[in-house]
Amino acid sequence: MFPLTIVGRDKSLPKATIAIAILNILVFLWELSIDAQGEGFLKAALQNYGLEVCKIGEQSLGTTSLDTFRSLFLHASIAHVLGNMWFLFLFGGLVERYLGSLKFIVAYFAFGVLATFAHVVFGNTVCTITDTGVVIGASGAVAGVMGGFLFLRPRAKVKTMLGFFRPFVWTVKIPAFAFLGYWLLADALQHIGWIGVETDVAHMAHIGGFLAGLATMFCVAFFKPIPKPDPLEHLAE
Repeated sequence: MFPLTIVGRDKSLPKATIAIAILNILVFLWELSIDAQGEGFLKAALQNYGLEVCKIGEQSLGTTSLDTFRSLFLHASIAHVLGNMWFLFLFGGLVERYLGSLKFIVAYFAFGVLATFAHVVFGNTVCTITDTGVVIGASGAVAGVMGGFLFLRPRAKVKTMLGFFRPFVWTVKIPAFAFLGYWLLADALQHIGWIGVETDVAHMAHIGGFLAGLATMFCVAFFKPIPKPDPLEHLAE
C-alpha cells in the first residue's frame, strides 16, 4: 500500500516540513557526488558520518550525539530518501500546524533520537569485524510524525494505491488508524521475522519513533486542544 494524499488535507505550505525535506534531498545529492568518486567512497562516508551502533561506548558522548544527528539526514538510495520525504510531506503538515513550526522541528529531531535509541537497545544488532551496525535514515523521525498524525486525526482518510502494475492498480480511501496501524503492525512482524525476508531495515527505530510521536501528542493535548476536523472534508479530493 502506498499513500497518495490525505483527503481534505490543508493546502497551506508547511514550511518546516518542506525545509527538512529539502535539506535531506540536498544531503543525498552530496552523497551522490561522493559515490561518483569511485567504489567504496560512499560506504566509507556513511560509516564516518552515520552512527555505528557497535562503537557506542568506545567513543565520546559528544561524538555519538553528533553521529546520531547526522545519521538522520543520510540515506542509502534514492527510493529511501524520496519515500521518507513523501511520508513526511503527507503526514507532517498537520503535526506542524498543531505544534507550530519551531516546536515541530524540535519534535522531529527528538523523534529521530528516540527512534535511534530504540534501535540501539532493541534492534538486535550483530557486531562483526566488517559490520559495525551503521544506522542511517530519517525513517525513525518520520515515523514519529506519523504517530503524531494518528493521534491528532485517526479518522482522516488516506487515499491509498494498492498494487503498482496495470491492470492490478486500485485506489481506496482508508482511515488513518487502519493505514498507520497496518504499517506499524507490518514493521513489528518484520522485526520478529514473521513476514518478509531479512533486511537491513531498522524496524525498531520505526516502532520507537512512532510510539514517541503518539506519546508526545498525547502529552501536548493536555495543554493544547486538538483542532476539530472539517465535517465536509470527505467531499474534498
